[in-house]
Amino acid sequence: MQQRAIAVKGLIFVELMNFMEEQFGYQLTDEVVDAAAIPDDAAFTTIGRYPSEYATRLITAAADCTNVSATELCRAFGRYLFTRFEIRFPHMIQCYPSARSLLCHVEAHIHEEVRALYPDAKPPSVTTLEVDGAMHVIYQSDRPFAQIAFGLVDQCIVSYGEHSTVEWCEDNSDSHARFVIRSIERTAA
Repeated sequence: MQQRAIAVKGLIFVELMNFMEEQFGYQLTDEVVDAAAIPDDAAFTTIGRYPSEYATRLITAAADCTNVSATELCRAFGRYLFTRFEIRFPHMIQCYPSARSLLCHVEAHIHEEVRALYPDAKPPSVTTLEVDGAMHVIYQSDRPFAQIAFGLVDQCIVSYGEHSTVEWCEDNSDSHARFVIRSIERTAA
């Protein structure tokens, strides 16, 4: 993940710390925070704003401490984050009958609500388009969080119980990516 000094809402950091504590336990999470050299022992608040570089440093340190790749940690965090959004923001998730419907409305509905709640927020751009029966999700951000976005999309599909795969496109970068969602053909038993 490349480093940038773009501020991120504290909710993401609070959930990242919760994710690490659930995955690694408190002692290893403390070691990760120490290794990442995060100020104030990573005492994040949901309303604070923090440099995106802190997330990069935490993920890199967690990868070093656990021998799990940064890519897999980011994707696992994205999956975890979607389950937390289901709990924190059920009104936004439950108003859509399918994962594809929700993904089509991230920009126009969900990110608009984020901007209304937090006028200084700068959520990523998430757009969708249908190509040959597959949904393409296009992620663009000033932050290097595409792998986290991939995990979010993957868990969205799982949470809605849809029989689909999510593919990472080869020409993706950390801040600009395209994911392709394809339905899996179900065979009769």
